[in-house]
Amino acid sequence: MIKNEKQYGVTKNNLKKFQDAIKVISENSNSKNPLLLKLQIDSIQSQIDIFEEEIKAYEGLKKGIITNVSRGFEDLSCGIIESRIAKGYNQKEFARLLKTSEQQIQKYESENYSNISLKRLQEIVVVLDVDVDTTFSFNKKRHFTTSDFLIPQGINPVLIQNKIRNRGTTVLVCR
Repeated sequence: MIKNEKQYGVTKNNLKKFQDAIKVISENSNSKNPLLLKLQIDSIQSQIDIFEEEIKAYEGLKKGIITNVSRGFEDLSCGIIESRIAKGYNQKEFARLLKTSEQQIQKYESENYSNISLKRLQEIVVVLDVDVDTTFSFNKKRHFTTSDFLIPQGINPVLIQNKIRNRGTTVLVCR
């Protein structure tokens, strides 16, 4: 996802380099293995497609063509950034509106807003003047395994499981 004008410029530059690479490979190919040539071109083309999609999305937000995005809770940070871009705010202007520094906005975005409080999220939504629609689905049941949890180094998850089972205790840990 392109988050700012600098990343936009870098992505456009990389797109050009990858497009040029395909031309060079195609024009200078004297490969005895056409399958290898096709694999090389396909892998480069795959990255070109990603760059083009990101550029199109960024430009669409900037031009007001994209006015609505649907994001799950896990992608809330993308929705915030897309809303900022669609409203025409660069990071400096957005920081001024939130009464914080541009560096703080850059940090929020580099961390995908993972360390903001609910209160700060509410302030952001008000400043962006966006409607956020969240649905909580209660009918899903999930069975957790030890691989679902972040376990500190040196901790034996099997030993912990056995101790919990022996005590008959249920422990719920959220990531």
